[in-house]
Amino acid sequence: MKSILSIGTLVLAVPAASAAVITFDGRTNVPSEAPYNLTDLGTTDWAYWDTSANPAASGAATNDMDGGFGIGSISLVGTGSALRGTASAAINTEFSYSNGSTDVSGTKEGVTGLFSNDIATVNEGVELAITLADAGQEYTINIWTGGYATQFGSVVASMSGATSYVSGNTGGTGDSGWYGDNSSPREPYLYTFTVVADNPNEVFNFNITTAGSQSSSSHVLIAAATVAAVPEANNFAFLAGLGMMGFVLRRRR
Repeated sequence: MKSILSIGTLVLAVPAASAAVITFDGRTNVPSEAPYNLTDLGTTDWAYWDTSANPAASGAATNDMDGGFGIGSISLVGTGSALRGTASAAINTEFSYSNGSTDVSGTKEGVTGLFSNDIATVNEGVELAITLADAGQEYTINIWTGGYATQFGSVVASMSGATSYVSGNTGGTGDSGWYGDNSSPREPYLYTFTVVADNPNEVFNFNITTAGSQSSSSHVLIAAATVAAVPEANNFAFLAGLGMMGFVLRRRR
């Protein structure tokens, strides 16, 4: 009698696990008034920070995805004693959304972001922690940053079990430095990463700090973030293959 291997047995034989990894996909110079749809980009979670009405801030997002999971509060890096924003837009973007928790839908033209109140000081900045619910799941993370008159800066992205991304210090002289623009809005950049955790609820940390200054107001900030789980195409192909194998086995019977 021919033995027939069950589909259940095949599923159990599939290797489960993948090592933690942080892949830096790039840094984009954000054009003035560039439009971004947070709902489309942040299918797992999204958030932005805007404190124009009250520059003092706790670090909690001004608005975020209703029912989203992952993006935490912004916290201080360095010796600063408080977070703050500004009365005017820090990055001149146009964020739209249709599933927010405070304002359900709308368009936000320019946000202030958050930065340390200890400005024009080396190694001062901010950090954002993002919790990744599923091990082995690939996530795309976008983080909008900005800076003012900051000749040198450093970005670090880290997670347990993964090799950290460290930008190193890049800079220049005068207004040609790393975040060297000293006009308003700030010099905006979008950082994009592909991340896989090897444990459920692993935390991905992104921090941005100054390493030099060009004026008494030099600083860096975080303004918005999105997280999206990448569809697992390989899993879909595998399941389709199982379906075809089941059809073949039935034909043989």
